[in-house]
Amino acid sequence: MLNYKQNITNLPTYNDGKFRLFEIKQTNDTYTEEYLYDTGYDIWFEELSISDRLKFEAEERKRKITCKLRIPQTKQINSLYVVKIGEEYHKVFNAYHFTNKDGFKETDLTLEEYPRVKLEEEVCKKKN
Repeated sequence: MLNYKQNITNLPTYNDGKFRLFEIKQTNDTYTEEYLYDTGYDIWFEELSISDRLKFEAEERKRKITCKLRIPQTKQINSLYVVKIGEEYHKVFNAYHFTNKDGFKETDLTLEEYPRVKLEEEVCKKKN
């Protein structure tokens, strides 16, 4: 008996929401000040669950992991980026770039709490 297996690939779906991407920059003053630069990119994501092991390891390092996301592969994203989901800001703790089993390039982002939000406009106003 012949078994016919269709070779159907599963297209990744990123329909859980979208975030705005910000880059962390610093002023060139004597006392540097960290601020967020709006890259202008909105990226759709799929939300992943956070494993108990990841939560435990983060707590050991005194980190507060907030969520884990999967996006189409974007290699420019690293730990010097912040994402804004709704009204909350989250710093990229880890970015893992890979090719899934169907050959699609994706990036997994592990996000942590980012409490000190200063946008570029606020820093520029303060200087003037």
